[in-house]
Amino acid sequence: MRKSLAILIFILLASACSPLKKGALGPPNSSHLSRLYEETTLSHTRMGLIWIYCEAPDYHLVADTDEGFTCVDDVARALVFYCRQYQQKTSEVGLDKIHRLTEFLLFMQAENGFFYNFMLPGGQINKTHRNSQAVASWWSWRAFWALSELNLLKVNQLKDLQSRTKPVMDQLVGNMQKLCEDKHGTQTFDGIAIPTCAAEVGADQLGVMMMGLSNYYQINPSSGVKKLLLSFGNLLLGVQQGTPDTAPYGAFLSWQNYWHAWGNSQAFALLYTGRVLQHEPFIQAGLQEVNHFYPYCLKNGFIHEFKLVQGEKGLSINDQKQFPQIAYDIRPMIFAALEAFAITGDPAYAQTAGLLAAWFWGNNPTGEPIYDYTTGRCYDGIGSATNINRNSGAESTIEALLSLQAVQSVPASQKVLTQYIKHHKTKQRRLNHQ
Repeated sequence: MRKSLAILIFILLASACSPLKKGALGPPNSSHLSRLYEETTLSHTRMGLIWIYCEAPDYHLVADTDEGFTCVDDVARALVFYCRQYQQKTSEVGLDKIHRLTEFLLFMQAENGFFYNFMLPGGQINKTHRNSQAVASWWSWRAFWALSELNLLKVNQLKDLQSRTKPVMDQLVGNMQKLCEDKHGTQTFDGIAIPTCAAEVGADQLGVMMMGLSNYYQINPSSGVKKLLLSFGNLLLGVQQGTPDTAPYGAFLSWQNYWHAWGNSQAFALLYTGRVLQHEPFIQAGLQEVNHFYPYCLKNGFIHEFKLVQGEKGLSINDQKQFPQIAYDIRPMIFAALEAFAITGDPAYAQTAGLLAAWFWGNNPTGEPIYDYTTGRCYDGIGSATNINRNSGAESTIEALLSLQAVQSVPASQKVLTQYIKHHKTKQRRLNHQ
């Protein structure tokens, strides 16, 4: 780990106001997610939906006339959360939601194996919006990831549902195998050579595919799936830039020569796949981003995006923007840090995850909590150091829940986060009394 990050963690732990109390930080509060959850019956099937938008100050549910009111993107996220929650604490309510959310995903699949994304009020599938067509894009990969998480569960009550989702995943794997068939060589952007498939599909989307494929491989190991994982992973190795001492410090570019925080799951995907396949090059590449790029992000108060350019003096970061910042920026980094801890056993990685999760409690440019534990709401984002978007829609809510769920499964991460919360509350009380 870089010395700067180790020092930052030491200061955080040393500044704690009192010893950690067991259970001081409770499990993620999913009350607001339950508010976003709704059930309906379509084609004689009861299914679960997640409202996309929820607006302050009274947090009423809102439908978008152009998109719809629910989508595969957010239902898939919610399904991942409930699957992981059920693993930690079984409940009939959670099991029922797993069934209902899965039924929605199955309903939204098109004949070509991909998924439509949005549903309009009244139950009509939106097939015309550019972000709702049944094509190779984010919502199809998220659906695949969610269904793979469902199939990792060893629960008798889910066996029939799992058997119904297996052909759905098989069809998507077949589609993935065709993605890079005609995308060979590299393309150059501002002097940066990027593998053609990564440039056109997006390294960020390849990362999400690998997350689901690594689960799928554990359920259905085969040489074909392993070959596909290695192929996608090698593409991600081709977008990693910089060194431990030169910008951008081992970051994996997201699309062409751009890096953006949202959905930046490349490091986690490589670490997780590396562990599943016992493939050391993937692990070392993922560790490099966590070790050297994450401290850069923390030092700069987190980053929204930048463009990488190759000049006469080497690589340079151009057009770096700090805002906006959203929960979806933070969760992939937390997942990667925790996966690094799972692989290496080095507690510094668990501490990094806790420090990243502190973004939700004020370790961000505003200095204010973005997640409200008492209601389960996570605000939709930070527009500047003085501007918080206090709406609380599905994406921000679920990405926060997934982050905290992961952190609280690792005591060393929970300790750092709990101590940050105590320190932050004490600091706020002092400021209020000045």
